[in-house]
Amino acid sequence: MPTLAKRVAGGLLALLGVVLTAVGLWYAAHLGGSGTATFSSPASGTTPVLVPQTVLNRVEGDVKVTATPRSGGTVWLAAAAPSDAKAVLGQSAHTTVTGVSTRPWQLETANTGNGAAPALAGTDVWRNTETGDGAVTMTIEQANAPETVIAQATEGQIERVDVTWERKSWFVQSVIAALVGLFLLLSGASLLWSTRRRRIATTTPDTAHADTEPAATLPATREEENA
Repeated sequence: MPTLAKRVAGGLLALLGVVLTAVGLWYAAHLGGSGTATFSSPASGTTPVLVPQTVLNRVEGDVKVTATPRSGGTVWLAAAAPSDAKAVLGQSAHTTVTGVSTRPWQLETANTGNGAAPALAGTDVWRNTETGDGAVTMTIEQANAPETVIAQATEGQIERVDVTWERKSWFVQSVIAALVGLFLLLSGASLLWSTRRRRIATTTPDTAHADTEPAATLPATREEENA
């Protein structure tokens, strides 16, 4: 392989290795050994928060939804069929979780509807409910899918809503990605180093190469001619 091609390949391998190592370590640090990914929503105040089935039932495994009220408040959590949850909320103002973002580890949300929501706890469509004056957690099992969760502050305001997934294989995959990235980085650096050494070995200092010319022949003297 030509030297230039080796240098380009080495540079690309090293760059890819740096990116893959950084991403792998970043995910491993956030997930921890248990492979726990937690995403939080910003404070919604008195507006109910709807976590739909498109988020809860996206991956296999249990999902934990935690609602935390502000100091002195009380929060209520409930799970229901998606159609029932939407019917109860109607056109009232609420915050819907639309997805997750791993960069800030936050829930992506959208605000829809108008007007204050009714007291949702008074209806009988809920499959499961939890209430407390501190953080309240509900575990959603995929066997019950599709399912939607609603959080509402019965007193005070909601400080945040967390959605947590746990899968140990995610941490293992992150570590593997970091190790593969490190291997690529070392391979690229080794290739770059080998081309550098070869270039140094084939480069010699500039030296003056004077062309040797025969000395000018002097005319023979008379004594030499008569000799």
